[in-house]
Amino acid sequence: MPRIKKLLIANRNEIARRILRAAQPLGIATVAVYSEADAQALHVQEADEAYCIGPAPSLESYLRIDKLIETALKAGADAIHPGYGFVSESPAFAQACAEAGITLVGPTPQAIADMADKACAKEIAQQAGLPCIPGFSEPNASVADLMAAAQRIGYPVMIKALAGGGGRGMRLVLNESEFASQLHSAQLEAKNAFNDDRVMLEKAIINPRHIEIQVLADTHGHAVHLGERDCSVQRRHQKIVEEAPSPAVNSELRARMGEAALKLVHATNYVGAGTVEFLLDTQGDFYFIEMNTRLQVEHGVTEAITGIDLVQWQLRIASGEQLTLQQEHIRFNGHAIQGRLCAEDPARDFMPQTGPVLAWQADPHSRCDHALQMGGEVSPWYDSLLAKVIVHADNRLAACEKLADALNRTVLVGFEHNALYLQRIASHPVFQGGEFGTGFLAEHAEALLQAQTKILECAVAAVFLAHQQNTTQAAWPSALSGFSSTRALPRPLKLKVNGNTHQIKVNKISNDYTVDGLGDTPLLLANWQHAVTGQNVHKIQSTINGTSAQYLVALNGNGIWVQRWLNPQVAFIEDESLLSASALGEGVFQPNITSPMNGKITQVLVQPGQQVEAGTVLVCLEAMKMEHRITAKSAAVVEAVHVNVGDQMKLKQIMVQLKPTQ
Repeated sequence: MPRIKKLLIANRNEIARRILRAAQPLGIATVAVYSEADAQALHVQEADEAYCIGPAPSLESYLRIDKLIETALKAGADAIHPGYGFVSESPAFAQACAEAGITLVGPTPQAIADMADKACAKEIAQQAGLPCIPGFSEPNASVADLMAAAQRIGYPVMIKALAGGGGRGMRLVLNESEFASQLHSAQLEAKNAFNDDRVMLEKAIINPRHIEIQVLADTHGHAVHLGERDCSVQRRHQKIVEEAPSPAVNSELRARMGEAALKLVHATNYVGAGTVEFLLDTQGDFYFIEMNTRLQVEHGVTEAITGIDLVQWQLRIASGEQLTLQQEHIRFNGHAIQGRLCAEDPARDFMPQTGPVLAWQADPHSRCDHALQMGGEVSPWYDSLLAKVIVHADNRLAACEKLADALNRTVLVGFEHNALYLQRIASHPVFQGGEFGTGFLAEHAEALLQAQTKILECAVAAVFLAHQQNTTQAAWPSALSGFSSTRALPRPLKLKVNGNTHQIKVNKISNDYTVDGLGDTPLLLANWQHAVTGQNVHKIQSTINGTSAQYLVALNGNGIWVQRWLNPQVAFIEDESLLSASALGEGVFQPNITSPMNGKITQVLVQPGQQVEAGTVLVCLEAMKMEHRITAKSAAVVEAVHVNVGDQMKLKQIMVQLKPTQ
């Protein structure tokens, strides 16, 4: 097999950049592809060549096998790396590469097909001698068949999409009464995500550890495992924090799990990098659940403790090189943890967020795989993952503390994100103690999601809005500036943060300010210093009630974003000072149901004239690969429906109009 000379990367953003970093030192020319929405993305700028492959929706660009193959041939690429997601686990894509004479950096079409079908994968694993969870996997089973199987297996059971991944099409069913509704929900989500609504059942193992074994195999029959990763910190079956090694796995268990993983590698004639996933119960027994026939999002923690570049080995194996790594020589050094930084609002049930990147600065002392750039935009078209913050230390506790510090030093302004949530996970005593399972986030949700006060940020915003006249846009209309020939009058402001509106007065005394309205006593902001650091971005330093701190302030729309130094939380503070009283009415019936984000309508569940109760689902909206249920806030009558299934929504676009019940 000849050496790869030119590589097309069939992916985008962070993972595309990661593959670029691996390919270029090997002397491999690189080709990027991009949708119209990604024309200015960093992976496009950094590749040797770049080609547009279609409009923003992934179904019309990154998932178009024909366009990917056509572009590879046009560019003269002799290999394609699919990254993860999109076509990375598509047997059809692997077959198309083979038919076009293009080397796929990955396993064979047959291995991908066998492991993509969970029922087939389980059967192969059982034949290879891997321990498996009791279940039922008839692809064409009826609802009655599935319900009967659930009774035989015994509740609780897990419904899993046969063609699934990433937690989509997966539901935990605790008893028979909720089986039908959960089955319908899982099938609908699977259909939307994979265009395949077939499901399987498995006995649910409550609060296990999620352990995965990283494997590498060459085309000459040699394979090794690189130890385990612990991916037990999950929300809705999607990984948030991953680490290596696992605090629950000792050397003896690691050897047994690694041996089981390699049995599956040989049973499938697997080639390249892959991951065999297991559930580990509280008694120390483990069960095979699936194999991911691709690079994993969390591969960086394995790289950190082994010193092995997995992506470069993928490229070398695809070029036909022999795997020179020997199992007995692989060493695991220290501990690594990764936090997935995502554009989502933990305070609003992790709703995906979009918006401009007004300010961005990663912690310089840790690895951060990302594709963020100031002036860029987080769009609704793709996954909410923005960056992977990866730390490595001598031991697990040091790694936990290092991750918390790295997140504290991460600056990201322009939309809500989960950096504070990740920092709280890394700092939580149960997480640091290492005794937890996949139920960790749910069990400790109250502490992890507790609202953090934003009083200091609000005070900085108040002073900035009231008195800074040298910004790129007027902070206060000159006609309302409160001019006096004797002394400055207090500036009134009405600011809203965390859903709470504050009536604020700002007084200026020399270079100091007092702010009333944010507590029982005024706040004193002394030694106010201001510097412009970018377009509409400002750095503020001030001593508030005796404590000095730095703040980043970014103007955006009808408010400003404020982030305090060494605090990963970002606060959006709306300026409602000049809005009419009617626009600020608290508790007033809101007739217009608007879209909370850009996205696509997947279900319209009401019609004009229908009476609804508080909590009734009106429409379902798909954004960032997740479905969101938009509900009525109070009892009402549907007056008009302005959307249809398939419509693309923009932020705050009206979807449904309601009127009060008589």
